Amino acid sequence: MKKVLLFICIISTLVSCKEKKKPNVIFILADDLGWMDLSCMGSDFYETPNIDALAAKGVKFTNAYTASPLCSPTRASILTGQEPGRLRFTTPTGHLKKVELNPKETSKSSPIHKTATPQTRTRLPNDYLTFAEVMKEDGYATAFMGKWHLGRDPYLPENQGFDLVVGGREHPGPPGPGGFFSPWNCETLPVVPEGTHVSDVLTDEALKFVENKREEPFLLCLWYYDVHAPFQAKEELIEKYKNKLSDTHVQRSAIMGAMIETMDTNIGRLTSKLEELGLDENTIIVFTSDNGGNMYDGPEGTIPTNNYPLRAGKGNNYEGGVRVPLIVNVPGMTKAGTTSDVITSTVDHYATVLELVNLPFPQGLVTDGQSFVPALKGETYERAPIYSTFCHNVVATGNRANVSMRQGPWRFYKFYFDGPNQEHRYELYNLDNDISEKNNLAEEMHDKVKEMARLLDEHTAEAGILLPQKNENYGGNVADAWIGSEDTEIAVGDGSILIASKGSNPSIETVYTPNVSGQYKLTFEMKSSSSGQGKVAWKARGDKEYISENVSAFAPIHDESWHAYSVELSPKSNLDRLRITPSSSKGNIAIRNIELTTMDGYYIRDWPIN
Repeated sequence: MKKVLLFICIISTLVSCKEKKKPNVIFILADDLGWMDLSCMGSDFYETPNIDALAAKGVKFTNAYTASPLCSPTRASILTGQEPGRLRFTTPTGHLKKVELNPKETSKSSPIHKTATPQTRTRLPNDYLTFAEVMKEDGYATAFMGKWHLGRDPYLPENQGFDLVVGGREHPGPPGPGGFFSPWNCETLPVVPEGTHVSDVLTDEALKFVENKREEPFLLCLWYYDVHAPFQAKEELIEKYKNKLSDTHVQRSAIMGAMIETMDTNIGRLTSKLEELGLDENTIIVFTSDNGGNMYDGPEGTIPTNNYPLRAGKGNNYEGGVRVPLIVNVPGMTKAGTTSDVITSTVDHYATVLELVNLPFPQGLVTDGQSFVPALKGETYERAPIYSTFCHNVVATGNRANVSMRQGPWRFYKFYFDGPNQEHRYELYNLDNDISEKNNLAEEMHDKVKEMARLLDEHTAEAGILLPQKNENYGGNVADAWIGSEDTEIAVGDGSILIASKGSNPSIETVYTPNVSGQYKLTFEMKSSSSGQGKVAWKARGDKEYISENVSAFAPIHDESWHAYSVELSPKSNLDRLRITPSSSKGNIAIRNIELTTMDGYYIRDWPIN
């Protein structure tokens, strides 16, 4: 079928072929770069003059989305034009040794989860027709450089339309043992002096490729490993951002600042080479990211970045996990310095790139995307709904199994079997006036919820998406991300966790914790009719039990009024669990606005109560 589609596509092209040299395409993909991680997108800490220059020459999209909040699924969606739910490739598993091509739904999980989540593919099968294959058959020289993470041999870029491959193996980040700095155990990376940065090497190879292929049309997918973990950077740049950091900065990781600048500098090297070779006026450049910024790891005692004002980050289906920068420069088409609010998804790149190089879309090929070329020409329109399938419970990021959709200003979520009695739960936000997704309108707008739920269900059925099922092992007594102890009955009400204490040791516990260590504060509000002292305990990774030195006491005021509390935590290794004991006797207690911050008050994680 792949060969038939290619034959039809290429015959159509030959009929309309012109003498003019076809445009080149450079598709630059960053890894884990958040929506606010560029100067031109609003960061006052990170410095990205070369990417900003791309935006100044082309179109900057403010409503660009990835089809998944994680890397492998998004990468597959770019190459195929299909959303990860349809592909059944929904988690970043391309590095695993196990080959799973036929995942299934499941019915059992840990007792703390209300849902049992589906399996996922661990490979992008080679029978999918990528846009690289279509372009290669039309005479394009093709190269892939950087992070692939879509499988081991034979599920490699060489078998998906790419002639030249640098990197491009199963690794979820830069190959070991050196991470971002050589040496590497990867046969497709050149041998270079020890301590050489991988982004410098990828860009060196990219410069050679565009120079060698300057007389013929080329496609270069330059998919940097930056700014994924491990969190490593050039020391002089780390020092630069340490010295720059002030109390006014929301983004606070000097290492991340250094990592972003290294990528930006290399993009500048590439654009300068295009100008030097006279290729800049015939080269289309796409720059975007594979998911939102990482807000769950803890380098330097803080999160790698901050996606504010967006909610959450990488690995979570809320806005911060899937809204990303997108900058496109098409010489002769895009107007310099344009900003577009048209909604796009990574499934749209396939159709868009083919239209930009005057190639017809392969007949009969199923796609979830649509070309955004009209937006590149300055048109404004409402795109059909876009979907993000992320039916997995991820404790580090706080995600609970859901499928989401964006339609116009509306962002809608269906959380499967996540209600108090394992019924489906819905969230609805109007992003025009609530970009931070704080005001869930689902209870107020029943008709809108019904309409969007119908569209979402039709999509999941048509695409054959594997969905979460009711967990047969569910143990009960769970309120959102928190589990009640034997001495409690807990529920959700009025934006709070409602705790009915039946004994002397009531507590709530969560496994939904970020991967941080060091000194932090847990802040929350509480009202209580109970009595006795309170305490917060934590487990660090590797701890089998709660231990006495990992406990901080606090003195609750039990007068049935709301009071604010701040409790210090000091996990010596990555945080694994948190437990709040609000009292030591019977009574009714409510807790809300739970948040983990740095010691000086900067946000790390919150636990919204829905």
